[in-house]
Amino acid sequence: MKPRKLPSGSWNVRVMIDGQSYSFTHADKKTVVRMASEFADAQREKVRNPTLSQACEDFIADREKTLSPSTIRSYRGIVGKIAERNPSIMQKKVIVLTDKDISNIVRPLRTLKTKRNYVNFLQSATGRKFSVNLTGTASHEIAVPTDLEVMGLLVIFRNTDMEIPVMLGAFGGLRRGEICALTMQDIDGDYISITKSMVKAPDGSWVVKSPKTPRSVRRVLLPRFVIERIHERGYITHLLPCNISDRFWKTQLRLGIERPYCFHSLRHYSASYLHSIGIPDAYIMERGGWSTPHVMQKVYRHALADKVDPMALKAVSAFQQTFQGK
Repeated sequence: MKPRKLPSGSWNVRVMIDGQSYSFTHADKKTVVRMASEFADAQREKVRNPTLSQACEDFIADREKTLSPSTIRSYRGIVGKIAERNPSIMQKKVIVLTDKDISNIVRPLRTLKTKRNYVNFLQSATGRKFSVNLTGTASHEIAVPTDLEVMGLLVIFRNTDMEIPVMLGAFGGLRRGEICALTMQDIDGDYISITKSMVKAPDGSWVVKSPKTPRSVRRVLLPRFVIERIHERGYITHLLPCNISDRFWKTQLRLGIERPYCFHSLRHYSASYLHSIGIPDAYIMERGGWSTPHVMQKVYRHALADKVDPMALKAVSAFQQTFQGK
């Protein structure tokens, strides 16, 4: 930080911080040195001990090119909500954050999963561990349509832009983004190849990119009637993922369905149906593109309401045939 005299008679000091140069000029030599020194100290303090807001933004910026757009978008959503509801905590230095501060952030959140997501993000962004009571509302039981309800949904959406997406969700277990990224070139006989997904970028636009996990790249065998229907229509869908969700939900509301299903429930249905007829979990996991079995088993392996009694009767009948009269 060596001052140099300019031809004009003023003094100049240049400061290099994190590869960026800053210039200070003043008529008085001592004053310009002090200005540069105070600025450098402040910048080093900011890097060494940032506010929670700065730490979160730096964390996201460092990972923007390596994480998926949806993950970055969820991180920005967390930061935005905290800034809206807890602005004073966002301006606290990371080093002085307390367990109580983090508890105040997550306490109003409704579900245990959301609370965990917030705490995990904050711990990663700050490099600190916090002891927080994560008690919260238990996750709601996932609603899975019955066979009869899926038939009804197919009737409702017959000859609409939603017909093929509903079929692919219910009978192929595809996600919205996977459906929207499909083209006719992805069809090979009765198989469809899933190699891409439509996701929302950080700027809010929809982009097609490779799936987040290698297991999501797969070939799915579909019932012949689904393939035939796709060829009859000549395309899969022109809708965006958000359009699919909105139309699926709003159509049910217009029909007076009191508790409408979300589109993702069709994926639940597909996995649950296969499980209910005895298909091995390993195949269901491969077909659905799950990376780990525990996620599929925890979230998707449900006995369908209209399958419980038949399966129970089958179990009891097996016991009776084997052990009756023994």
